[in-house]
Amino acid sequence: MNDQKLRDELSRIADTTPALRVPDGLYARGRRIHRRSVAIVAASVIAAVTLIIVGFTGLPDRQSDIEPAERNGDLAVPKMVETAPEWLAQLDGLGSYAHADVMEDDLDLGVGAVAYVRSSGDENGSVPVVVDAATGSYHVLDLPGFVGKEVRGQPSHSALALSPDGSHLAWAWADPTDSDTTPRPAGVRVADLTTGDVRSWNVSAQHDAAVYVHNLEWSTNGQWLLWQGWQMQSWRDATFETETSRAGGIGLGGDGFLFTDESSAQADQQNRELGLSREVEWAISDDGTIARLIESHVITQAPGMDPENQPLTPIDEGQYVGLAFRGTELQVIKQPFGTEVLPADGSSPGLKTTASGYPRLVGWAGANPILWQEIDDNLTSFDQYWSAAPDGSSSLVAMHRQIAKGATIAYRLIEPGEVRTTVIRPDPTWPEPSSSLGLPMIGLIIALFALVLAPFVVRRRHFRSARKAS
Repeated sequence: MNDQKLRDELSRIADTTPALRVPDGLYARGRRIHRRSVAIVAASVIAAVTLIIVGFTGLPDRQSDIEPAERNGDLAVPKMVETAPEWLAQLDGLGSYAHADVMEDDLDLGVGAVAYVRSSGDENGSVPVVVDAATGSYHVLDLPGFVGKEVRGQPSHSALALSPDGSHLAWAWADPTDSDTTPRPAGVRVADLTTGDVRSWNVSAQHDAAVYVHNLEWSTNGQWLLWQGWQMQSWRDATFETETSRAGGIGLGGDGFLFTDESSAQADQQNRELGLSREVEWAISDDGTIARLIESHVITQAPGMDPENQPLTPIDEGQYVGLAFRGTELQVIKQPFGTEVLPADGSSPGLKTTASGYPRLVGWAGANPILWQEIDDNLTSFDQYWSAAPDGSSSLVAMHRQIAKGATIAYRLIEPGEVRTTVIRPDPTWPEPSSSLGLPMIGLIIALFALVLAPFVVRRRHFRSARKAS
């Protein structure tokens, strides 16, 4: 076939072939499909990014999922204090809280009513909790350097203390260093809960030796803080050895004042000279005087002064089991035959109470002592004794035994003679434990699925549209 015949044949085929008709609106539908596919992919990306952002930033740095009690405008101490979940005290392998994402580090909390430490069952760590005096809400705190994250033994009280008016929170801290070459930095920190400001004292530097503080007590006016601890011979994360007991006072007025307390060593010497052996209790007065109860003797030391020995009135049967200052007046607790609170100098008769066990005098409501004691039903309580009558006690605050040891209350918020000395608050709603598969990971998974599936969805819709058009 020559060229002319080929052209003729192609022309004939073209003349006999039916004309191809493009349906009306086909191109418009194609453009709409294309725009829809782009919109689907863009929406998927935006949704995935949004979920990831929510996952990383949506976790509360405060306990936003805890419903506070209704604010009534009054500062008050709750009648019942609930125990924080044990999992909040768990630590990770680096000595930090495993669930720090649901804890608070902003200390601008307002006035507190109760503060306590929740320990884990295996002594893996402990976490501080403050109950709000205005709302009754619970604040689980991540305090800088808190020594509760490395529990050493079983201290008699707690390395956490709320001031009597609830405006300040004190805790013992330690630097997490693992070296014995220099004194390990450790001491006391105090936060103003109305501003969030924190002040720090390095007790180790004061003594030129590492000091592990494990007990804190406030004076009734909230201007002095007693600390008690061990001077450490060695102090590593895994092992430690104590050398001697130490104690001292911190004055919060002005720039703050910390004096070296040699009463521990000197009191130990006097203890041996007196033939005594048992240390019972410490207290600090409104002028910074420290008192230490040893059997039937009280060793006192004012700032910058030498310690003095004050014998207590001999007891034929029983013993002195505690002491506390009311202002600058020293009070002691003696047993048995009931628990009696009386001035250390014997200037007036004592107040006989119905407190059981070995109660601890923790504060005052006016002239009425507030004592901590164990009660039934696996609870402990802070009881206020109004008179010497057997029925003269009023249970102020009850709490579970897991937290009562070392718990402190803002007792200056309790007014004697008031109808409601403490108030009933709603039960707290605790946060859920954080999970390894949290919102960030869920958001990432959704984003990947969206990006992978979006093109298949778009292509299938395109094929359906094409079939309908044909």
